[in-house]
Amino acid sequence: MTANHAAGTGPAETDTAGHIESHGIDMIPDEERHGRPWELFPVWFGGNVIFTYLLFGGILVELQLPLATSLVLAVIFNAAWGLVGLVATVGPKTGTATMVVSRAQYGMHGNKLSCLFNWIVQVGYEGVNFAIAAFGAFALLSEVGWHVGTPAKALIILAIAGVSFVLGLYGHATIIAVQKVLTWTLGIATVVFAIFLIPHVDWSYEPAQTLHGSAMTAAVLIGISVVLSGPLSYPIAADYARYLPRNTSSRAVALYTAAGGYIPAVCLMAIGILAGTVVDPTNFTESIRGVVPGWFYPIYLLIVILGLMSNSIYSIYSSGLVLQAMGIPLKRTRTVWIDAIVGTAIALYGVLIAAHFLEALQNFLLWSIYWLAPFFGIYLVEMIVRKGRYNARALHERSGPYWYSGGIRWGGVVALLIGMVGSAMLSNTPYFVGPLSDGLLNGGDLSAVGGLVIGAVAYWALCVLPQRNSPSAVHSDAPARSTSELA
Repeated sequence: MTANHAAGTGPAETDTAGHIESHGIDMIPDEERHGRPWELFPVWFGGNVIFTYLLFGGILVELQLPLATSLVLAVIFNAAWGLVGLVATVGPKTGTATMVVSRAQYGMHGNKLSCLFNWIVQVGYEGVNFAIAAFGAFALLSEVGWHVGTPAKALIILAIAGVSFVLGLYGHATIIAVQKVLTWTLGIATVVFAIFLIPHVDWSYEPAQTLHGSAMTAAVLIGISVVLSGPLSYPIAADYARYLPRNTSSRAVALYTAAGGYIPAVCLMAIGILAGTVVDPTNFTESIRGVVPGWFYPIYLLIVILGLMSNSIYSIYSSGLVLQAMGIPLKRTRTVWIDAIVGTAIALYGVLIAAHFLEALQNFLLWSIYWLAPFFGIYLVEMIVRKGRYNARALHERSGPYWYSGGIRWGGVVALLIGMVGSAMLSNTPYFVGPLSDGLLNGGDLSAVGGLVIGAVAYWALCVLPQRNSPSAVHSDAPARSTSELA
């Protein structure tokens, strides 16, 4: 037993389910590391049994893609969850959050731009999740004959946000414990849902409009971006792996993280595609009623509500860490208050005040791929170049190998901006069609793939090659051991 454990400062107090987590973005000391990589599977599975993937499946149907094509896209391009798994592997190596590790790409100050974009995305998803969960709750209450007025709607939104906030506040160990329960609960309910749906599926379904040539290519490209927007919306994977022991297998971390997200994403997207052959894919909440028994419809609505609440925990917890990485001088237990308040305000405004707010906000979140795609590309290039080795202590210092020029690595920042512009130029959303999409892709969308590749190539050209040609620019990759050992 170590001195820290004897003194009562070990995992039992710092990261135990039912106790508020004391750590934020600071390095987790080796003596407080615990857990097994398989615990990452329910973390990502339980939070991804969400209504959003049904909607994605419905979008593929609305694109007039053949049934087989839609299913193939869901199976192949959700494999991008492997990228999320790779990002998770730096958690045990550094003992800190994803957005702290990204200081290696941009510098401590330069990284604040990515932190700002990440925070906006996470809080935006909070608002969307709270709002859609609230609509599910309204529908559920109407099933029992309760007409929900405006004051009751506000209370329901506050209750949904409140539960999610409390779990995010309690932190890492509590989230893992809750997600284990939700994995089984939501997983079984989803299987039952699929059993009821399959007999109704129109296996001979043909799109109302048969696409050929460039029109088919454009629809497929848009479908690829829709599918990729799921896994690429999680630039936070290391946050949930950072408590694992330093010598944890990187392969196991990547595998359990990727599988936890991939399985529900593919299954639910496939359910959405199949359901779209027999019900209205633009209004799954109501139209699903026609393919499930009456007694199961309320359970379906509960799946929607619980899944979205579970998913919002990611955003609340990680956005609090993002604010700390941005330089906000508050403890994690304070920053999550900021996130919960803003996310709840967005949901209240969208549900109670704004007309067509959810549609507008969901399209805004489609734009988040402009940052997410190049961010992933740059992050992965840096990981590959370093072979996953970082000087963990230096990531927190205002000097040393990651300080660069006044806290900014200009090549990394410029590469990110180039990737963002490239992603936008290749995009096709209801509110913006990039000139390359309109001119070269006939209305297709390559914002996700293009942004990732352009960001990665620009970073390689601006940062990696100059570093290789200048030995004095090579950074120290020696990993720090623990906070206590470095004191």
